Amino acid sequence: MSADTTVRPHPAPAPWAITPGAQVLPAWPLLAWLYGFPLYWVTGFSIVVPIVFGSLMAAFLVLRGGLRATPGVLIWGAFLGWVLVCAVSLTGVMQAIGFFQRTIDLFAVGVAFLYYVNARERVSVDRILGGFAVIWFTVIVLGTLATIFPDVRIATPLAQVLPGSLMNNELVRELVYPRLAEVQQPWGVEEPFVRPAAPFPYTNSWGMAYALLTPVMALIWSRLRSRWARVGLGAAMLGSLYPAAQTSNRGMFIALGVFVVFMCFRFFAGGMIRAGLLTLGALAAGVAALAGLGVFAAIAGRQEYSDTTTGRSTIYQATIEKVLESPLVGWATPAMDTSIGISLGTQGYAWTLMFCYGFVGLVLFLLFLVRIITVSWHLRGGAMFVMQGLVVTVGVTIWFYGLAVTQCLILLLAAAILSRASADKEEVFVRE
Repeated sequence: MSADTTVRPHPAPAPWAITPGAQVLPAWPLLAWLYGFPLYWVTGFSIVVPIVFGSLMAAFLVLRGGLRATPGVLIWGAFLGWVLVCAVSLTGVMQAIGFFQRTIDLFAVGVAFLYYVNARERVSVDRILGGFAVIWFTVIVLGTLATIFPDVRIATPLAQVLPGSLMNNELVRELVYPRLAEVQQPWGVEEPFVRPAAPFPYTNSWGMAYALLTPVMALIWSRLRSRWARVGLGAAMLGSLYPAAQTSNRGMFIALGVFVVFMCFRFFAGGMIRAGLLTLGALAAGVAALAGLGVFAAIAGRQEYSDTTTGRSTIYQATIEKVLESPLVGWATPAMDTSIGISLGTQGYAWTLMFCYGFVGLVLFLLFLVRIITVSWHLRGGAMFVMQGLVVTVGVTIWFYGLAVTQCLILLLAAAILSRASADKEEVFVRE
């Protein structure tokens, strides 16, 4: 079963026009952010995309007026307001740059949420799913290339014009001189671990994107009418297991497991026994395929040389101790702990929220996720279940996984689909 939105015919101005009081918002600012993803990566402009398209969508929303606030909008607004309050903890210029870059990203994805809610005539669920598919294919293609050319870095056009002061920032440098893979060789290991990272700076970001988008691709596969299209997408999904296996990424597989368990619960609770059994079958087949590819053995082997579990527990303890010194407004940005040799507030997005924005910021973010799930629980159909699964998966995995801006955008758009559908039930129909 799947769900989609019904788009009612509506006379509209040219898609690029900005008309005060216009009733129809153009689709292109939001869709360009999604569908242009591979172009922004290869040119290095991914660093400025959130502010560009966030600003464009905000301008359209303001000029149109009469905005509609669906469930979750006010909580996200309160979260953003608290983020601004936490600027009182800033102590230096470089710290302020990092803080405002992160804040701009949060505002931009929040604007994308509000834009989707209000652009119901032009932006359907199908168009968002198409954008997600573009990102997924980019992730898989670059992840596969990373296993073949692990040492390759790309000098993007933007890297040639950025000032040296910005290039001193590690994240900026990774975005404008992107590498295809993280190559790690802990002491004692005979051969280095080659772990796909592109189109993101780090392997964990690749894993989070894969975990969130692969279920979307399964949904798209179920909606395809063409037999050959199904065969092609099915082959691509099977092929994606190879770069996924090379990441030896525990968190990614935990995230996928959380999603599948949630889907089984939704299917069985809703009396959809056949769908639940098929989902369990897919889980069993996936586990067997991963075991056959040696994924579990690779993860165990990497743990012998790099005990990240013990390291993370030390970081989490230090993070909590530091947050307790400023429990309300946090410390604005992650900060290096010289005794550990790593920045606190970087080993999972929940810890980032807690460290940067205090317990208040963390609670508001979690309340947003809970609100989206509770208000949309009555919705049925494949698309709604998948979107709910993405939100639940994020709620579980942010305790050990970070969220970059692209992953945040996926989360906020999934939440927006649920929010708009729950507030405008007549839009949603279910088809077998």
